[in-house]
Amino acid sequence: MTPSGLRHFPLGEQVPASNHAVCVSLPTMTDIIGYETKDPVIINQIPAGYPRFVTHKLISQLINELLLEKGYKHRTGFALASRRAIDDFRTFLSPHEIEFEERNGFVLAHAKKSSDLQRAGKAFLQHTGFSISSRQAEDILAARSAMTVRQEETEEEENASIRARRQIADAMGEEVLPENILLATSGANAFHALFRGTREHLADQGRTLWIQFGWLYVDTIKVLSNFCGDRAESIAVHNVSDLSELRKLFSERGSEIAAVVTEVPTNPLFHTCNLDEVRGLCRSNGAILVADPTMASPRNVKVADHADVIVNSLTKYAANEGDVMLGCLAFPKKSTVHNIWIDRIRHYIAPPYSRDLARIAFEMGHYPDLIERTNKNLMELATYLESHPSIKKVHWSYSEPFQSNYRKLAGDEKPGCALAFELKYGMESFYNKIRILKSPSFGTKFSLLCPYVHLAHYDLMQNKQGRNLLASAGLSPELIRVSVGEEEVQEIISVFSEAL
Repeated sequence: MTPSGLRHFPLGEQVPASNHAVCVSLPTMTDIIGYETKDPVIINQIPAGYPRFVTHKLISQLINELLLEKGYKHRTGFALASRRAIDDFRTFLSPHEIEFEERNGFVLAHAKKSSDLQRAGKAFLQHTGFSISSRQAEDILAARSAMTVRQEETEEEENASIRARRQIADAMGEEVLPENILLATSGANAFHALFRGTREHLADQGRTLWIQFGWLYVDTIKVLSNFCGDRAESIAVHNVSDLSELRKLFSERGSEIAAVVTEVPTNPLFHTCNLDEVRGLCRSNGAILVADPTMASPRNVKVADHADVIVNSLTKYAANEGDVMLGCLAFPKKSTVHNIWIDRIRHYIAPPYSRDLARIAFEMGHYPDLIERTNKNLMELATYLESHPSIKKVHWSYSEPFQSNYRKLAGDEKPGCALAFELKYGMESFYNKIRILKSPSFGTKFSLLCPYVHLAHYDLMQNKQGRNLLASAGLSPELIRVSVGEEEVQEIISVFSEAL
């Protein structure tokens, strides 16, 4: 992406000048639909992908070298960022017999090769964020050979953690102190650590019910469905505009409720609940409220007065060059989560790699400017799309009936960088034509676009039951999510006008 224009990236090409790109180009809609059917020809055309979904080439290279050194030609390997993942990894992959080798700074897990093992291992790393980072793999490979590590602008590593936590606290508001922020390898890892670190403690109190309020990001849903064990259960309440179902749950099972987990606004439909009432229900019944403001960024959406825990993916907005994955948990001053819980949560977190921290600390210097510019650009793009005759519906932070709830938390003209929309005609022609980088991330300096449902929920798209579930939550397969960057807004609009 260059200041002079929105650039369309060919299949497989990454954002320039980075060996660690989070934003990688996607193929055409025809190829994406082929990917859903597990067509090996299509899959082989995709050499890179969003790092928690597709193993980075440097990580694959490291694993393969280590296995071949030991003569393991018929075993599949995984690189875990922390020994804290071992027990959950073993349980998740049962009945496969897994061997673990603790290396310098990571754990090599391996087992007899099988397609089931490969799928399960990748799913575990995606949902929990326990994979090592590409920078860590790069450093290990460089130490083993003459490979050159590409230089990049960073903060000094010894100051990076302090600087990052100060920037995060500044974004979230005065209710959050830097020392009450835990950093993780990704937002997914942060949420998994929160769930695993509090699940047993809350279950001991008889609180076993976790409520998913709104349609949440795919890996939050997967953690709540795949890691409950026999001491927790998860219920999804998709409609956040009507709190009657939530009130009924609290009325009937209030003493059993461990937590309500919600996004403010939700991804990808940008729904915002009445957080005041949800907080009241949680506080009066002894449940914790977990809020994730990632979609519009914590610089825009202030949830610290309401939430007991804030979950934030720093891969978005903070890492605005699109080349770092990081996440955090923040515990506001009024949080009901006690220090003993926080220590248990810390046990399950995979701490960020030093070079990732140094890189994101540098990029966060541009965080405030990015928010200001993308807020303005999105306001204008939303106005344009809402008035276009080819657009069926636009979903964004200020959409009705959620506008007043969002405005209470963010104020005016602070929508974040992203919106979603549906076309009156099929999406394929538009998607293949629009000259914007196709990528499943958001919050970067450059604009991005993706067919969200086909990517995040391709498993549900494969059967009628899954498609009905998506429909019941209001998620159309035709949904397109866009993230605006810092380009001139008229240039962004002209690119949409051309494709429409």
